Amino acid sequence: MNHDLHWSQTSSRLLNACPRAWVNTYAARLNSRSRGGATVSISRQRRPNLEDAVVSALRSTWTDLLKDRFVGTTWTKPYREQRLKRRLSEALDERRLTIASGNLHLHLKRGVDQLDGLERAMGLRPMMRSPGGRWAYFERLDGVNIDGVTMFTAPDVAFYHQQKWTLVRLQFRSAAEQTFAQQIEHLLMVRWAMAQPGFPNDYEAYSVKVIRWHRRQWIEHRIRVDEELLMQADGLVKHDLQEMKYLLRCWNSDAKLASVPYANSPTTCESCAYRGTCPAGEGLMMAKEEQERYIVEMHQSKDTKSARTA
Repeated sequence: MNHDLHWSQTSSRLLNACPRAWVNTYAARLNSRSRGGATVSISRQRRPNLEDAVVSALRSTWTDLLKDRFVGTTWTKPYREQRLKRRLSEALDERRLTIASGNLHLHLKRGVDQLDGLERAMGLRPMMRSPGGRWAYFERLDGVNIDGVTMFTAPDVAFYHQQKWTLVRLQFRSAAEQTFAQQIEHLLMVRWAMAQPGFPNDYEAYSVKVIRWHRRQWIEHRIRVDEELLMQADGLVKHDLQEMKYLLRCWNSDAKLASVPYANSPTTCESCAYRGTCPAGEGLMMAKEEQERYIVEMHQSKDTKSARTA
């Protein structure tokens, strides 16, 4: 496998939602690394919006809370709100967004309530109620090399309970339903843990939980860990990597991306950071039809050329 490629849920989501946006986000960076050039930073995939800033602030505040809890420091509710306010201000500044004071107060109140609810979540009780137990938190950028591919599939937290390590994925926003593919992707946390020193190299030593926020409540569910489902998760990664390699070949042969597929849905285009420079910005269906005509004409031209030289 290509050592420059990586897999993460973010990259996979973008790849499957819009291959063209994936190329715009990752191709230049991967191509630069493969040629030994300077690292090209990954551009933002979505146009900056308030919801993304709020989620970023919630996640970073939660990480701050765990860091302090790990050394025995407990937060008060006023301090939690103060820390969230600072993190939200940083997230807004990073995205160059502003927010009215009344709206800011509303988001802070909801955010504090959401963090309070997460601390009380049933799935985290073994960890939150036993600060002296065996547990750890991780950053999403904690990658590990598996079969030549960097996998960014770290759990958000892990704790030892009832003779097993429980790996937890936290989603601060989620859709009402998740596809089967999205569910088994979470099992890649097991692959990540098995490749880490200090964790068991046996999938039967793990359980997997997902705790996700939807419609102002935390929803919790467990995902079965077995060999067949793990192999299906591995298969999803393999499929994505094959698609990535194909798209990189397309990009290397034609920087205009004439043959790279567009988004699957107009909804994807609405928040895309590349909408202003993408032909689909003027209409997804029209761009797809134009691309189909281009591909047909290109193939006809190749067939004519072959006939003349036969």
